[in-house]
Amino acid sequence: MDEGTKAVPSAAPEAEASPDLSRLRLDVYAGRDGWWNPEHGLVALPDDWDFLPTGNAFVTRTVKAAGAFWLAWAPRSRSQQHRRLQGLWAPTAVIENAWRLEGETAAARAVRREAGSRSRAVREERYERGLAEAIVGYLRFAPEHAALAETIARAAAQRAAVVGSGRVGRTRVLALDARAELSARAQIRHQHTDYDVRLDELWLLGEADVFYRDVKAEAQELVDEFIRRHR
Repeated sequence: MDEGTKAVPSAAPEAEASPDLSRLRLDVYAGRDGWWNPEHGLVALPDDWDFLPTGNAFVTRTVKAAGAFWLAWAPRSRSQQHRRLQGLWAPTAVIENAWRLEGETAAARAVRREAGSRSRAVREERYERGLAEAIVGYLRFAPEHAALAETIARAAAQRAAVVGSGRVGRTRVLALDARAELSARAQIRHQHTDYDVRLDELWLLGEADVFYRDVKAEAQELVDEFIRRHR
């Protein structure tokens, strides 16, 4: 390098700009010193943000769909093994708009819920009626016992088809005829044999686990005899 030439210092690398956390979707936890995030440490809440507690699904979904938000969690502790969602932080204007939309659409959503409820009720009534008809077809009682068959079918279908009951009437694994047979036999077993009484006695004696299979097998034979007697 010539003596007359001065070295030009190289430019210092620019400091990396910190991310704008208000544009991100974060999980933040309530701590002793404020809110913190596992990746960013303590975070400062933006001035124009507000807190929306859990409880209103429509407002929460609307706020989340609008953009950035921070899910606010209560962290695990000695007395609480799992973190608990408290709500979320989001721009105040977004939360206020979500509440406004909630009020404006409440009536329309209520109408849709009512329509859905009526539609489900119609479907359930239709299914229960079809199951009852299938039960009558399975029983094939003699004409003089037709009224009894209808009574058993209605009660069996109503009991077996309860939504969320987990009973045989709710399964779609079995064909309708199979559901009808099992529903009818269960109704007769419970209402026209001493099955329940004998089970209660076994429970009182503490022997239900030992003799349950025997009692149920005998009840099945009684059900067969009941059906034969009325055909």
